[in-house]
Amino acid sequence: MTKIIDSWQWAFGLIRLHYDVVGIIALICPLVLGVLEYGYLYHKWDLLWWRDLVMQEEITPLSVMLHIAGIKVAVILGLTLWSFTRVGDKTDMQASQDMPISYVRRRYCRFLMMRLLASLDELVSHQHLRMVDFQQMHKDFCMAVELFRWEARKLFERSDLQLCLPLHEVLLVKDLQEEDLLRRGYGERLEHLRELDIHRMVFET
Repeated sequence: MTKIIDSWQWAFGLIRLHYDVVGIIALICPLVLGVLEYGYLYHKWDLLWWRDLVMQEEITPLSVMLHIAGIKVAVILGLTLWSFTRVGDKTDMQASQDMPISYVRRRYCRFLMMRLLASLDELVSHQHLRMVDFQQMHKDFCMAVELFRWEARKLFERSDLQLCLPLHEVLLVKDLQEEDLLRRGYGERLEHLRELDIHRMVFET
């Protein structure tokens, strides 16, 4: 029993050590199986058909070298594209981690207030509404207020799991929505916003 456990630990250790290779294999295998499945379902190309296709091709040193070169080029291009995406993700993550805590908190406060003000403007800007439409918009605004209070509590109260996460992942700001709200001028109305104001809105109302 001990040998089995040791062998499993050794295998898992290799997997953790070479996780990138395991990931590449995990991507290639479904791709190959997908091609085989597609050929069998739509063209009735089973494994024997593929074997006959390979056997019909004249195998020469030149053809082998060309096939190997083609596979290498495809693998290199795939790994290059993958590395570019990983570098981009790491850059974004590093940029987020480099943001000062005060900036993250201030930006989050501003985002919550801008979103709440936008919901309020949506409610009061419409005139001559039917009662049914007004009730629905009032319901939407009440939900926006509850969402504001719920997310604003993260500034002052966090769970054990949230304490283990980076602050920018807990106080998450939706970039596209923030850009839209700033473009509509809500940021200019909150130049003097303080965390104390958020605290009073959440706990003293």
